[in-house]
Amino acid sequence: MIKLVGVLKRPSTMSMDEFKRWMLETHAPLVRKLPGQSKYVLNFTIGAPEQVPQYDCIGEVWFDDQATLQKALESPVMVEATKDSESHKIDVAIVFTEEHVVP
Repeated sequence: MIKLVGVLKRPSTMSMDEFKRWMLETHAPLVRKLPGQSKYVLNFTIGAPEQVPQYDCIGEVWFDDQATLQKALESPVMVEATKDSESHKIDVAIVFTEEHVVP
């Protein structure tokens, strides 16, 4: 399993409620259109007692193989999703991973 993992930080001008609403109602439906994905998960951070999370969300988009991921990266949907994040001034770090399940 290959994953595109995005670690997101909202701008200081956006509340966490606004960020979640944008992610769930606008950005997620767009990302869900990426071709070839097998699963899409959003993980919103909750922090720990007396700790403010450094990031606000970790998104995971799953693909069966690298070729399928590459097609998604080259798609017009990826261009649109990237522009959407940039227009909302979301700080995003992208990491590509290969999953290894540890028994």
